[in-house]
Amino acid sequence: MEQQQEINRPITVIGLGGAGVKIIGRLAALPHAAHLKLLAVDTDSGVLERSPLESGRKFLADEKWRQGKGCGGNVLEGQRSISRERGNIEDLVSGSSLLLIACGLGGGTATGGVAAFAGIAKKLNIPSIFIATMPFSLEGRSKRRIAENGVKELLPVADVLLYLPNDLLFTRLSGDTPVEKAFEMADMEVARTIIGVSEIISHNNLLPASLADIKEALKKQKSSAGIGVGTADSSDGLNRNHIALQRMLDSPLLGGIEKLQDADTVIVSLTGGKDLKIDETKKTLEAFGKFVHPECNLIVGANTAENYGEQVQITAIAIKFDTQPLPAENTGTNGFNAPETKKNEEKPKLDLFGAELEQAELPLQNISRGIFLNTTPVIHQGEDLDVPTFQRKGIIIDKG
Repeated sequence: MEQQQEINRPITVIGLGGAGVKIIGRLAALPHAAHLKLLAVDTDSGVLERSPLESGRKFLADEKWRQGKGCGGNVLEGQRSISRERGNIEDLVSGSSLLLIACGLGGGTATGGVAAFAGIAKKLNIPSIFIATMPFSLEGRSKRRIAENGVKELLPVADVLLYLPNDLLFTRLSGDTPVEKAFEMADMEVARTIIGVSEIISHNNLLPASLADIKEALKKQKSSAGIGVGTADSSDGLNRNHIALQRMLDSPLLGGIEKLQDADTVIVSLTGGKDLKIDETKKTLEAFGKFVHPECNLIVGANTAENYGEQVQITAIAIKFDTQPLPAENTGTNGFNAPETKKNEEKPKLDLFGAELEQAELPLQNISRGIFLNTTPVIHQGEDLDVPTFQRKGIIIDKG
């Protein structure tokens, strides 16, 4: 009975921010996404209006303060806007079996808001997977730095984080490809990957692969991923699985066969209709295995779904762990928009007259209500706001 209830709980996919909303729009057009609950969340009303999702699936965050004008790339404003909507977001995702967040890092709403979504998922005990795209190099170093800081903020709190360098498209696209088409292709590849990821950990797998397997493989290490998606059906020829495999290897966001061979962890999913046979499944996965390193941690899932008919889809995620440390934490708010400093270089802070400044200790002391003792207290959610927060919550300050 409990297993049946789990199966009936939806997988919720949220497109967060401008890029995320576009990805969800692409996903909505794919028939294999029919079983997913799709939502679009942004602070920009114009972006949501252009989304093909029905109005009940679009949520304008922080309308009171932002008035639908977006965050203008300001990460701190994105943090504030999504944090103000925690209660409403909890209502949107409550009851989900899995939360998939699609976003593009480097802007305001998504980069600032992803950590809040991770916290909401943990509070509701919903497993979460974040699929985030990194900016194209042509978008500038500043946006790239903001995105890297976003990864640093999200990595410790997300169950699973897969972030995808958009620059992988340059390995497959010709130089005369229009920029708009490159962005569209990136969005479509991520949308198709979301379907593959959701099916890897679905409950009807022929070859089971769980979210726990993926979490254990990643171990919250900083990594980058390449994704490949290939589909084929009976009209493509007798060997549809191998045709799908070849198309997957040619996917623009995979980065070529070299990306697979160099990966530390590879997740592969094969999905087909009810006519999917064990023999072709075995041969296809064995053929795929020849493209990965023998020491690679390979996670395999195979699944059937009625809406696939005679079509098969192969999704591969090639993950390479980054041995370089994350960008050093800067002195800006939460690591965002802070100036770069050289490692191991500590400059003393000076006042206007050149004297060195010292950080004073905040004198947190337990106090009484004093003259307000016999007045009506200010009560919010059962707490007396006239009493300092650290005192109400019994927080002990560790002074080292």
